[in-house]
This record gives sequence, C-alpha cells and structure tokens, in this order.
Amino acid sequence: MVDTMIISLILVMMFILGAVFGSFACCQAWRWRYHATKQKELGQWSVCMHCKKRIKWYDNIPIVSWLILRGKCRNCGKSIGIADLLSEIGLAVAFLMLSWAYLVPVLNNWTLLSLHPEFLAIQLAVFVMMLMMLVVLTVLAVYDAKWGELPVVLLTLAILFGAIIFVLKMKEVSLSDEADLLRSLGNAALGVLVLAGTCFVIYKASKERLMGGGDWLLALALALALADWWLALWTIFLANLLGDVIALPGAMKKKSHVVHFGPFLVVAFVIVLVLGNCLPLLIKVGF
Repeated sequence: MVDTMIISLILVMMFILGAVFGSFACCQAWRWRYHATKQKELGQWSVCMHCKKRIKWYDNIPIVSWLILRGKCRNCGKSIGIADLLSEIGLAVAFLMLSWAYLVPVLNNWTLLSLHPEFLAIQLAVFVMMLMMLVVLTVLAVYDAKWGELPVVLLTLAILFGAIIFVLKMKEVSLSDEADLLRSLGNAALGVLVLAGTCFVIYKASKERLMGGGDWLLALALALALADWWLALWTIFLANLLGDVIALPGAMKKKSHVVHFGPFLVVAFVIVLVLGNCLPLLIKVGF
C-alpha cells in the first residue's frame, strides 16, 4: 500500500499536468486552424485574436492566468473566450479522476503486480494511452465546437489510439482467462455497433443536420477504447441528452443550423470513462 501523502501528491501533479495539456490542446486546435486556412505565421506563438499581440508566458499559466485576468487580454482588455478555461479544467479533472481509477490501484498493488510483469505493463500502457487519447479528443472537441469540422488526421489518430487501447484490453483478458476472450470481443463489437452504428444512422437520417460525417468515425474511436457495450450505450445516451438540451433548440429554430455533435460525444465519453472506473472505487470506500 502506497503512503496516502504520496498518492495525494501524484494526484495533484496529474491535475496540473492535465491543465497543461488542456491548454496545449486548445492551442493546437488554433494552430491546426491556422494551418488549414494557410495562416501559418499566426500559429508560431499564442496571440490575442483581437489585438494580435503575443501573449506573455506569465499570462499563459493554465487556469490561473485566465482567472487572474478574468478571461480578458492584458493588452486590449477584450475577452479571450472561455474555451481555454474549459479545456484546461476539463482535462485537469479527467487526468485526476483517471489517475485515481487507473494508476492508484496499480500503485497500491505494485508488489503483487510486479510478480506478473505482463499485467503490470498492460495496465500502465492502457493508462498512458488513455491520457494521450484524451488530449487528441480535446483538440477535436475544441476544433469542432469552433469551426464545425473534425480534421481527418486527428480522427485517424484518435481511432489508432482507441484500437491500441482495445488490443491492450483484450490482451489483458486473454492473460487472465482465455475463455473470456471471445465474450469480451463480442462485447466490444456490440459496443462499436451501439455507439458508432447509432451515430452513422443519425448522420444519414438527418442529412448531416444533427451529426456530421466525422462524428461516427469519432464514435468508432470512443467505442474501441471503451470496449464495452454497456459503457458505449451510456455514452451515446449522454451525448444525445447533452445535444438535445444544448444544441437541438437552435437547430429546431433555424432549419439551416447544423449541430456540432463532436464535443458532446467527447464530454459524454469522459464522463462515462471516469464514472465507469471510479464508481467501483467509491462504492469500495463507502461513499
């Protein structure tokens, strides 16, 4: 059992790391946009979108700088938007909770797991790949929310990460009980059908008004990473619930309005991923 102080320190560090990567993800979304629109000269440094002046390093501290400046540019005083703050806080919380769900159990059982190095390596690999995938998903969510597009390269990278996580999870199942492998593969396949299949049907049926062509590919990446039909079902349910509450009213009022569904899928995925792994821990400790 690892000392409580050490675990607390690790969780704090993961929260800070998540905030840093949240800021990085938002910046990468803008840089990707500059590249797509042939404005490469604007993507070298973080700049205010109003006065075009470079943002100093002390105004780029995740979460802290935004709160101190109250979401405004130090030079011109105009709003710099809330997307940065949301991505920083969102990824910080996600890193914290996933570290609690994935990393802390590994540390607490390190002595036992060290006797089975394959299990240890797989669990650590799944944890690291999940964090990397969350960064890519954050870039996609910010990009889709701002410009209504999901870049193919980033989608491909998300699917690759999801596939790697899927393979690692199936490998872990095969190591523990090969008889469960076929059932786990069927469970994962059903999850892909539930999540990616549903998104594809909505995309076709709504003629891209409620869901774009890239959304079902994003859903495919999420379904592969979840590798579970029940978690996939909750993800599509929460994503549609969020979309209905936040975006659907605008789509109903304006027939030409298109719902950017990517951010809702990503948010739902993170919620399900966190709760799906943290609820057992909460129940165990008596919350």
